[in-house]
Amino acid sequence: MSTPSSSSKALGGEKPGGTSPSPVEGVEGVPGPSTLDPLQSALVHDGESEDYGEEGEEEEEDSMDEESETSDGGMYCDAECGEENDANDCHSLSLQSSPTLPPRPLSPILHTCVPLDAVQPQRKRKSEAESTLPCKKLNPEEKTYIMVVKRVDDKGKHVRSIIPTRDNPPPEMSSWLLQFQRWSNAERMLAIDELIERCEPTQVRHMMQVIEPQFQRDFISLLPKELALSVLAFLEPRDLLRAAQTCRNWRFLADDNLLWKEKCRATGIEDLKDLPTPKRKNSRNSNSCSSPWKQAYMRQHNIKMNWRTKPIRTPKVLKGHDDHVITCLQFSGNRIVSGSDDNTLKVWSAVTGKCLRTLVGHTGGVWSSQMSGTTVISGSTDRTLKVWNAETGQCIHTLYGHTSTVRCMHLHGNKVVSGSRDATLRVWQVDTGECLHVLVGHLAAVRCVQYDGKLVVSGAYDYMVKVWNPEREECLHTLQGHTNRVYSLQFDGIHVVSGSLDTSIRVWEVETGACRHTLMGHQSLTSGMELRNNILVSGNADSTVKVWDIVSGHCLQTLSGPNKHQSAVTCLQFNSHFVITSSDDGTVKLWDVKTGDFIRNLVALESGGSGGVVWRIRASDTKLVCAVGSRNGTEETKLLVLDFDVEAK
Repeated sequence: MSTPSSSSKALGGEKPGGTSPSPVEGVEGVPGPSTLDPLQSALVHDGESEDYGEEGEEEEEDSMDEESETSDGGMYCDAECGEENDANDCHSLSLQSSPTLPPRPLSPILHTCVPLDAVQPQRKRKSEAESTLPCKKLNPEEKTYIMVVKRVDDKGKHVRSIIPTRDNPPPEMSSWLLQFQRWSNAERMLAIDELIERCEPTQVRHMMQVIEPQFQRDFISLLPKELALSVLAFLEPRDLLRAAQTCRNWRFLADDNLLWKEKCRATGIEDLKDLPTPKRKNSRNSNSCSSPWKQAYMRQHNIKMNWRTKPIRTPKVLKGHDDHVITCLQFSGNRIVSGSDDNTLKVWSAVTGKCLRTLVGHTGGVWSSQMSGTTVISGSTDRTLKVWNAETGQCIHTLYGHTSTVRCMHLHGNKVVSGSRDATLRVWQVDTGECLHVLVGHLAAVRCVQYDGKLVVSGAYDYMVKVWNPEREECLHTLQGHTNRVYSLQFDGIHVVSGSLDTSIRVWEVETGACRHTLMGHQSLTSGMELRNNILVSGNADSTVKVWDIVSGHCLQTLSGPNKHQSAVTCLQFNSHFVITSSDDGTVKLWDVKTGDFIRNLVALESGGSGGVVWRIRASDTKLVCAVGSRNGTEETKLLVLDFDVEAK
């Protein structure tokens, strides 16, 4: 029990002969008033809340734990039922959002923030007639604070009132909100601007905390799966991978198999069977995603980065043609076939680098070859073609008929068309060795040929390009316009593209034989070309490479600049990402097909510039095969196999 003197310190301002009361204690950072008048109704002191009625009517009792008021973890207010809170005749202590608010000037209503766990259980009033309202839980998910509003009634008794809440707003606020709803949008915007200007920084921060979550909703998770996937389909694969790291639900959507199937098709991956098989697989480190199309895309992306930026591994070196020239090169799967002017062909393993077979039988240099599966066909200066089994090394057929060197050929299905310096073309049945048709009409050596199973297109030293119906042995069109020898051809079934020593490239329409475009820009012989989906890449003896659109006839890129080849371009290949070029300067270069930018050298012979030459190149998704040597003995004849596959960890 407290003495009368101890209770009087909360009521009477100054005790007779004493000093003024101290500021409010027990709440860190919340100073109390410098003086307390008789109307002030509460004092938080040393973590305790003391209530007093009229002077001398209450006495302090032992502290009691009232779990019914505080155990629910919520905020509470208590008041006597039916009584109104008059701000003009009361002072109050209420809670704000932080226990460390800056001091505010005194007003008839005082607000104080007290954490619930910092307040001791309240002491019961002595009179049982006085009661409190039940606790009201205002913010169950936030840190609990006690919100206290006290006033003095007309009898001088200290009572509590409920503070304004969303469910119990002041009448003036309700009328203002109703008026706000009646205003036009412009009026509402003006009212908001004026309101913000009158707010203090703490109130503006509160606005931000309320408004920001409204713009941070996870709309993807709220959508049906089909709509969510439609939205994600607009993302680039790189952004899709980032989205998968957002949350579990986004990962589930971003790993959708059909979604990644479309991404794969957009990058040229049409079938999972066409993808190279990884060398090894470590289940502990392997990709755990369930989408095989996503795995295919990621693998293809990693391979592309190996080509572009990763350190180039030491190539395999395949030696076997001594110091002779490698005149033709084929690469399919894990099998490499090289032909040489030493009269032989060799079959190599692209995996081990070992020579599997040497195909011996020609009596002259081999100058052309084709390969399909285990079947290899070769053409020689001995005027014959030979059909070989690459597995056994056995010569299956020798095809006789030409009267001069077989300089070019094209295999399609079970038929091969050969062109010779005797100015004729012959169509052969591969499995029987039978000559089916002879196409006569050129006036000079046939240098290049294309065959799509229906039509044959040939280019010759007579400056002409001819389109043939082989079944009727009929020349459908003679494409005239070049003023020098035709050295290279491409044919996609609709367009014929021819490259000539006259420095021009011509685009012809196969149906009518009309010349649609003459592509000018090279300065010398166009020795090699490749055509894919209306995009043509041409390599020239002027050391440059150009990328063309054959529909518009425009040059899209010229692969030159300070890193361009220093001598004639000997061979090229390209896909949707890169152009690979080789040259007499002893280098193999990698370019970006879309921008024309030089990426890096893949091969640079030490003898480059002094005789070292890269004669031929063939590439797959993961490997590059280069036939290198020299004409003056400075570089040994060999094959280099570069591997850009993804190594399993």
